[in-house]
Amino acid sequence: MYWIFLLLFLLFIWQIHRNAAYISESLSDYGLKWFLGLVSCIIPTGFFLAKLNLINQPVYWGASANVIATLFHVLFRQIANNHHFNLQTGFQGLQQKLATNWLNQPVLNKVSFGILLLAVFITAIINLIISFVTFPNEWDSMTGHLVKCAYYLQNGNMDRLQGTTWTIDFYPNSLPTLQLFFYHVLGEKGFKVIHYLSYWFFALSSYGIAYKISKNFIASLFVGLITLLLPTALVQATTTETDIVLSAYLGILAYTLFSFKQKPTPLNIILIALIAGVWIGHKVTFLLIAPAAFAVAIYTVLRKKEFYKNINLFVSSFLISIAIYVLPTGYIGNIKEVGKFSLGSLSAPPMVMKWHGVEEYTGKEKIKNIALNIGRYSSDFLNLDGLRSTDIGKKINDIFRYIPDKILGSLPIEGEKFTVVSYFSFDHPIRFYIERPYWGIISFGMVLPVALILFYHAIRNYRTITTIQKSLLILVAASLLHFLSLSYSAPYDPIKARYFLNMAVWCMPLLAAFYVLSEKHKIWQYWQLLCCLVVGVSAVCSILFTRVHPIFTERNIFNMSRMEQVTIARPDIYEAYKRFDELVPKNAIVALGTQQEHEDFEYPLWGEEFKRKLIPIHPFRSRVKPIPAEAEYLFYSKGVLPYQQGDIALGIGDEHNDTPVEESAFFLRKLNPQTVKTK
Repeated sequence: MYWIFLLLFLLFIWQIHRNAAYISESLSDYGLKWFLGLVSCIIPTGFFLAKLNLINQPVYWGASANVIATLFHVLFRQIANNHHFNLQTGFQGLQQKLATNWLNQPVLNKVSFGILLLAVFITAIINLIISFVTFPNEWDSMTGHLVKCAYYLQNGNMDRLQGTTWTIDFYPNSLPTLQLFFYHVLGEKGFKVIHYLSYWFFALSSYGIAYKISKNFIASLFVGLITLLLPTALVQATTTETDIVLSAYLGILAYTLFSFKQKPTPLNIILIALIAGVWIGHKVTFLLIAPAAFAVAIYTVLRKKEFYKNINLFVSSFLISIAIYVLPTGYIGNIKEVGKFSLGSLSAPPMVMKWHGVEEYTGKEKIKNIALNIGRYSSDFLNLDGLRSTDIGKKINDIFRYIPDKILGSLPIEGEKFTVVSYFSFDHPIRFYIERPYWGIISFGMVLPVALILFYHAIRNYRTITTIQKSLLILVAASLLHFLSLSYSAPYDPIKARYFLNMAVWCMPLLAAFYVLSEKHKIWQYWQLLCCLVVGVSAVCSILFTRVHPIFTERNIFNMSRMEQVTIARPDIYEAYKRFDELVPKNAIVALGTQQEHEDFEYPLWGEEFKRKLIPIHPFRSRVKPIPAEAEYLFYSKGVLPYQQGDIALGIGDEHNDTPVEESAFFLRKLNPQTVKTK
């Protein structure tokens, strides 16, 4: 059956290519529309198969995805003429552009490009190796994101589960459809494919936006290369984090908005509606991005008379997109479970919103929170992230931080007030930045200077401002709105760097102006060269020295077992989970008494072949449910159920007390019919 699915998969890829080529004008345009076609076919396929309890049947995935791709082809034939885009011609055109533009560049700029190209090549090879040799092991996925996927594979549907961790039930189901599709293609490592692809298409969207605005190929290429070397993007490319995918969607949305500004056609109206639905359905944090996206939409779309001539087409397309990509994703179920509608109820239970939200803050507390966050997140950006993942880089960063620490240290922003996960410190001992880096020198050394220069020129020459400058200033405004939205919406979170990756959609295209300045000013060429050198070194360091994918340690990604890898973020549980895997048959039915308070990992318990059936009996912050009659084993964390004579102690927990959360002691009980009845 797998070979049938593989043939259907190849047919599906060809159909996506055909659809993208039919409506594309250039190589970058083709790439972004290919990715949009990929996700817009797979997501509704997953929703549809879940209703039929067939989400664990790969052949049905292949057949259904092909049907939806065919429907898109019919739609495109109705609303657009064939653009007759050819991949071979597209690559030939790219080669010619490179050759023509390269000859005209100053020597220092050529050196800068050489550094960036070398860094992209090195990081691409390293991340490709990591993708092939590692298993998913990111913390939130071990407790929630991939736990959802494992339950869906087990049950064949996406019904609510009353899981141990709130993310299992409350996170949208859009991303799991994509993860499950590629799981059927490549097995467990396929869960990461959509994230790796998103990294590349996010960078391509930055190039595309920059080119739409500037029409400067070499400056736009510079933008794309810098985007590929963002430390936060590189780290997320090989994990199962949700934000890299959201950034790719947002990048394509911004690209389609600027495409409509240039060509206000019915096709672009439909593409805006399509990607907007996919973006909204992915994750509720779209609400935090909405003010920035709306500002860009006003400039690119809502001022166009052609939009209002086709308003009926947009409204109908947008409503259909919402019906297909948003309504089935789980937001309605979240509201029902909470029992009332609020923005918070779309994303999490009320208890979680008390920790992570500001809905219950007073007006004065909200003002204090945003003021503190502006200072705290600004401080986080003012670091050489990536580079400081190494010991030498940390010392260099400490020297660099002397002035920021002096200035910001005079402000009362350190401490636990208005924080979540952990307190704010200029130099936190846990070093969250290794797995959650910001942008390094790209933010304060490249984006910030060019934004200030654009703003200065706009004030000084407001009567003669060009269209390019207007477009870039809109992106500056969107960046500011995005930053303020994230600062306002929640208490300070030391791992929120991944959220700020979305803001890069607005910021990276600004670097086209950064490069243009280097063509005009010799001194700027030297600064650009220094920045590119730091960017390249920081990028390589950011992925070589992550703790979740160790490369230079004695136990590393090349010699660690699967269980060692999937528990690497929680070394305290490794021995317990290893013994569980040895004692419990691969196809056993296990009642699961884990607890959210201790952030107990669940994903490793399915085993390498995902043949075990796990049944959660301790829903998020609720009473323990009866042990189901079909269960053959009980796996529980101390404090969830009382110990009984004969229970096997798998791990004692808190032996070293070196984990960010309270460690669990785990026990295993072999069940029999009499045992179950007494429960």
